[in-house]
Amino acid sequence: MEKELENMSKLADDIVLTEQNERKLFIAYKKRIESQRRKKVLMRGYYRVAVVALAMMIMFSVNYYLQSPDLVVYAATGDKMVQLRLNERVNLEKQRTPLGYGYVLEMSVEEGSRYYTIENEQNLNADNIFRNGNKIFWMPDGMNSINFRDQDGNVIKIPETDSSTLNIEVCNYDGKMVERITLILERRDGQCSVEMLKK
Repeated sequence: MEKELENMSKLADDIVLTEQNERKLFIAYKKRIESQRRKKVLMRGYYRVAVVALAMMIMFSVNYYLQSPDLVVYAATGDKMVQLRLNERVNLEKQRTPLGYGYVLEMSVEEGSRYYTIENEQNLNADNIFRNGNKIFWMPDGMNSINFRDQDGNVIKIPETDSSTLNIEVCNYDGKMVERITLILERRDGQCSVEMLKK
């Protein structure tokens, strides 16, 4: 074993670098280290940009989904009005309305804006929904009273329903649509509820 070590040590003596070769090796090594440093700095920059872009995307998407709508809807739950939040179901309590017993919602928009209900086939059982100013009355039990007549004097009959859908658009002072929401009114197992969805 010692002989092998001795033989190898002689080889080390035989390897001699000239000053020019040392300089070439040093310059090549220095370039490689500088290149690695530049790559690390560049990668750090890419990571920072990616993190900032991801944070901005998350911020915008959270802002979009949690953004409070321009139209604020309140639901009557007993003796108090509760503000509806997007995608949240709120149980309603029967109230005395000008049309009889039903469920009451109240609308509020920012100053200078206005809202209106959309009359189209997307509204489900909209015959059971009535509007008076900022109040909306939902009458799921229907109406069959001699007190309610049309212009010709015919008694208005509205059938019962377990669900109604109402689409509402909010416009700014220029008449440009700002947002569109849908109110889903449902009755399940005798309990009525409302849910507000944004389109």
